[in-house]
Amino acid sequence: MKGKAITIAARIRRFGNQSGKAISRLIKSVWGPSVALLAVGLFWFYTAHSIPVPTEQTVEKYGVYGDSFGRITSLFTALGFGGLVITLLLQQRQIRAQEEDAKHNRQNDEKGRYEEILFRLLDIYHHTLSEVRVGDTAGRDLLRKALDRVNSAIVEECVNVLPRDIKGRWDSGSLTENDRQRIDYLHYRNFKIVGTEIHPQTRLVDTFEVLLEHMLRGAPDHLLINSYRELVFAQITFIECRYFFLVALSHPSRARLRELLAKTGFFERISLSQLHHLHRDMYKEYWGHELEKRELPASIPMSPGRVKRALRAHKSAGGLPKTTYTPLGVRQSQGALKNDAKDILQ
Repeated sequence: MKGKAITIAARIRRFGNQSGKAISRLIKSVWGPSVALLAVGLFWFYTAHSIPVPTEQTVEKYGVYGDSFGRITSLFTALGFGGLVITLLLQQRQIRAQEEDAKHNRQNDEKGRYEEILFRLLDIYHHTLSEVRVGDTAGRDLLRKALDRVNSAIVEECVNVLPRDIKGRWDSGSLTENDRQRIDYLHYRNFKIVGTEIHPQTRLVDTFEVLLEHMLRGAPDHLLINSYRELVFAQITFIECRYFFLVALSHPSRARLRELLAKTGFFERISLSQLHHLHRDMYKEYWGHELEKRELPASIPMSPGRVKRALRAHKSAGGLPKTTYTPLGVRQSQGALKNDAKDILQ
């Protein structure tokens, strides 16, 4: 019984909602006023005919007959008041709709201004990058050479990794005071090498900071910046990512850059396999931000065990398993070089 009562109540509510929506659509349509006037006219006709006409043509009788229309007068007074209320409600609804339209237009304008400035800053950033020059080297090639110098210098001085004995005690959590001092020396040499070899391009770094600042804080409150962040970071190559990371690591004056790199999710874009583990540890220790290592997806959607079983099956069937592939264009160019060599020898 209880379940049946709940079902009936739900049906009644559903019917009431549907009826209310139907009445609301009727009121908003062009037929609403016509139907209302027709209903009032029918009520007038029914009420007027229900009042008996006086049989005696005297003033008193006609006075009583006229007083009988008082209820109709009260009806029209109530209808007038009801019409005033409906008018106010319609005006309120219209004002609310206008406010919603104005809010929507304002949000579109704010979004348009944000996108316009963001794309303009991207163009300025790329233009600034192309103008970076030292001698005959410019643009990303200049940044790449700076990174290569850093790698070569720290490898040459053997300060790119922790010594094996210290690494073992680091992993086991049993570092000695002498170990920490030796690690401090590695950090010191890395700071000296990176700070000297990177040569931070001030205009480029400042432009990148302005770009990140606008992307993060220039967006309206109603706008999500995830798609814009992906778009901006898609325009930044890994060379630039490593360059800005090393600038933030080795130059204490770049506090604003470090803050923006952390808040915009910049570090999530860096493949940590290309960063020295020592530099990641240094960034965590001195600037308080840990670069978490992301799990990179496999190159093919097959587990290593399944691949091994497939190679064994192919070999047992008399085939020669292949684990590498040379692009067709490379093979064609190699074939052309071999033919040219044969022609020369002949």
